[in-house]
Amino acid sequence: MNGTPAARPGRPVAALDVDGVVVLEHPEVPVERRSVSAYGRWRREVLVPRVAAARLARLAEFFDCVWVSAWSHTAHPALREALGLPEQEWPWLGAQFDKLPAIRDFAAGRPWIWIDDGIDDLGVRPDPPDGLLVRVRPGHGLADVDPEALFKKLDRTPLEERCW
Repeated sequence: MNGTPAARPGRPVAALDVDGVVVLEHPEVPVERRSVSAYGRWRREVLVPRVAAARLARLAEFFDCVWVSAWSHTAHPALREALGLPEQEWPWLGAQFDKLPAIRDFAAGRPWIWIDDGIDDLGVRPDPPDGLLVRVRPGHGLADVDPEALFKKLDRTPLEERCW
């Protein structure tokens, strides 16, 4: 994890991948082409769902957001301007593979959601007792996510039904 402040106690955690969630390779939903850069060292064109900025802002109202992506420490600075992210960087977890243990460690007993397009590829069991697996469809990413519904589902769903 990076050196950003710790999450607020009691708030649930939203762990977010970038590729396939915020940045789409073969979009099937309306997207915007954005030029992103981190630390002035690289620049690339990406396609983000048009709803991405609003969905991320809404997620941050309900959850402590954390990046769990190959983008690691570059996720927030690269996407900040393109998606209207807050100046204060969201934490990032140094887990490109086998993300679930890192998410659980960061959550520290709090409920969590993991939003990713590759959850099945990572060998995660479909019924974690402490969080929700939110599988987004390839080409849809955050367009598949309803932050308020996830928050409500996380709080009220029996453990055996907590997998999307």
